[in-house]
Amino acid sequence: MTVFDILAKRNADKLRAVGADGASVRYHLRMNDGVVGIIDTFELFDGVSLMFNSIPRGSAEWNDIEPRELQIDWCLRGRFELETANGRSIRLNEGELAFHDERIRKRIMSFPAPLYTGLTLRINRFTGAASLAHALPECNTSLDKLTRRLTGECGCTICAPDPSMRALLASFWDVDERASLTRLRFKALELVALIDATPRLSPRTESYQQKGTIESLERGMELLESGYEQEVTLRDAANAASMSVSSFKGRFVKAFGISPMAYRRQCRLERAAQLLETTDKSIAHIALAVGYRNPSKFSAAFASTFGHSPSEHRARRRSSR
Repeated sequence: MTVFDILAKRNADKLRAVGADGASVRYHLRMNDGVVGIIDTFELFDGVSLMFNSIPRGSAEWNDIEPRELQIDWCLRGRFELETANGRSIRLNEGELAFHDERIRKRIMSFPAPLYTGLTLRINRFTGAASLAHALPECNTSLDKLTRRLTGECGCTICAPDPSMRALLASFWDVDERASLTRLRFKALELVALIDATPRLSPRTESYQQKGTIESLERGMELLESGYEQEVTLRDAANAASMSVSSFKGRFVKAFGISPMAYRRQCRLERAAQLLETTDKSIAHIALAVGYRNPSKFSAAFASTFGHSPSEHRARRRSSR
């Protein structure tokens, strides 16, 4: 029984397997409001598992377990927040990489952006360590020692990966169905080897803001997330937060790791991606629905964000069902 099987048992009202294709098992994660996210899991080696996470906005209470393992999370798009059993709050912004061990027990998982896309690599420090030692005999660092270096004194470190590591992480999504398990195994081994060979990661220095400030920012955020067919300016969002434009922009970036208007653009395009996946509406109609009057500009913006055109996105998602 894998760690994920145990998690599914302990969170049966939230997590359930809905299908398997031999190389992977697909799970549905049900949020508190009933919205469902998708988690595709791959057992790469004994004690080493990989998850691709696609979770819509929402939150879920969670009954975590305490395996001795190193967990690596990378946020491709969106944002992930969690409250731990000891009352800590951890935030993973777009593009950031998180390392944590068994000292971090999830109690509430929250996804504030319209869609969170990311991956998780879990490595058990007994069986997984043995698998990696066999597959990577040239790595001299023990997994326990590597875990201590990566997770620090509090059990969790968040950092920005360097360009080489970021390119490798993004390439996990380039693997199609051809020998997918074998190719993902190679990528996971390359990632572990690269992390082991990187002596100095750049941890993010947390700078928490007052609860009242966050609540004000979230009022502005709500406006940025709404009425995509309407024009919403930075000043409109700042007014909703009862702040000056410069103060709102600076505090927004500090709190959420992205500028306000970049966040609105992200929301519009992620909404477009959802419409492409769940409706048969034309690309021109979807472009208009998310505020793009010119379908060509919409397609260019979409390709810049997702790495492929809207029509390719629709075809890929439907072929994977």
